[in-house]
Amino acid sequence: MHNEEINKARLFLYNLLSQLFVEEYAKNNTQKIIEDLEVLSKNSFDEDVSFAAVEILGYLKQDGAKQLYIDFQELFIVPFGTYIPLSASWYHEQREGGFMQLKVRDILAQTKIRKDEKSFTAPEDHYGFIFTLSAYLIEEQLKGELKEDLQKELFKTVLNPYCDDLVYKLLASSSRIYTKVGVILGNICNFERAYLDVPKVDVKK
Repeated sequence: MHNEEINKARLFLYNLLSQLFVEEYAKNNTQKIIEDLEVLSKNSFDEDVSFAAVEILGYLKQDGAKQLYIDFQELFIVPFGTYIPLSASWYHEQREGGFMQLKVRDILAQTKIRKDEKSFTAPEDHYGFIFTLSAYLIEEQLKGELKEDLQKELFKTVLNPYCDDLVYKLLASSSRIYTKVGVILGNICNFERAYLDVPKVDVKK
């Protein structure tokens, strides 16, 4: 049985990732993101994560909170230059709406949640949606509403195989903010592997 306090911390982390990778949140929820980064900077499971949170806060203070969404657009929306795909299927088969989307839908079918098509137009295998769903699944586990460990299944089948690929792209990006988000995400992925007992996989391409 997983530790409740650890799961609450994991819920917080996935909610933060959701804020950083869902366009609507990155555009309109910068104050909430700043507040969560301040919490993370003082209460992290890893020194590198704390330092990355402090650096992001410094950049936002220096460049203005709007810089977060400017970087989001340049990295994840404009399809040239430093574009970084946020579709898990793209990393699996170099196209969106593929196998990984079906895997997420399989997990969704075992829950009461459905994607709100009006507010979230991206496919189910978009990392922003995956992080949002992960937070929801952990929250439902904490409330005792889920018998199956669906979040572990989601991590094992969808996040774990290509998490590092996304991290590498973030670390190599021109965004001062999202390179540090890459540090945070990489550490979260490694923590999840240890906590959920899911080995890192070497994906052959």
